[in-house]
Amino acid sequence: MKIKKNLSDADMFRGMEEEESFETALLSDDSRRVKLRKKSSAIKKEAEAMMLPPETIEKLNRCLLEVSMEWLKDKGGDVDWKVVREGTSIIIKPAPAKKKVRS
Repeated sequence: MKIKKNLSDADMFRGMEEEESFETALLSDDSRRVKLRKKSSAIKKEAEAMMLPPETIEKLNRCLLEVSMEWLKDKGGDVDWKVVREGTSIIIKPAPAKKKVRS
């Protein structure tokens, strides 16, 4: 087969079919973008499930993140959350995370 000169990439690969591999499957799926923040509709669904307004869920998540970061900086370990009800108040307390024993 003789290779012609001055062809574009599309012209050179015309008629070629590549078998789908791991790499080509990942590259072909570029239309789907991963978002770091949840969509507002997802936050609203969470809020409905928890029976709280979306703004409250956002504030709660922000506070939990801040306390987790302070805990990690001060205590140097992971944190578990203990939920306690006292009358009409709900208290969320940080506690040291128990390490799982691997067998």
